[in-house]
Amino acid sequence: MGGISVGGGHGGKKSLDSDIPLVPFIDLLLCCVMFLLVSAVWTQLARLNANQQAPGQPSQPTDPPPPSVKLILQVQGTGYVLATTAGERTEIPKVSGAYDRSALQQRLHDRRQLEPNRHDITVAPEDGVVYSDVVVAMDTALGEGYASLDLSDGATL
Repeated sequence: MGGISVGGGHGGKKSLDSDIPLVPFIDLLLCCVMFLLVSAVWTQLARLNANQQAPGQPSQPTDPPPPSVKLILQVQGTGYVLATTAGERTEIPKVSGAYDRSALQQRLHDRRQLEPNRHDITVAPEDGVVYSDVVVAMDTALGEGYASLDLSDGATL
């Protein structure tokens, strides 16, 4: 136990020393510190940044962003299809029952020459396509510089 000496006991006066139980105070302090640490972590995760336009504030005219053209690599049972949302479509059929990876690589390389700043592609396998064939298509796209790969089910395109 901790004690406080405040003097006294001289000249017939009563001593004012007292014992303070420190263990409960330390327990309370540790509980408060732990609570503050735990609650501080969650305040950043639960924050939502919002900008509300109040009446009377001038609103900035915002032009809608131009629709971006997506590049889609479809892995179908008959072969690959390299398409865009703009309507372009290049079919790469199977050769002797196997997917033509070299032709896909060449088409992706040609496409990369047209758009050197594009790094995104959506791979959309058809139902029933073997998973290893999808992985080969993704590896080929990654090898040609399309680092941002999205995987879609094909029904949402």
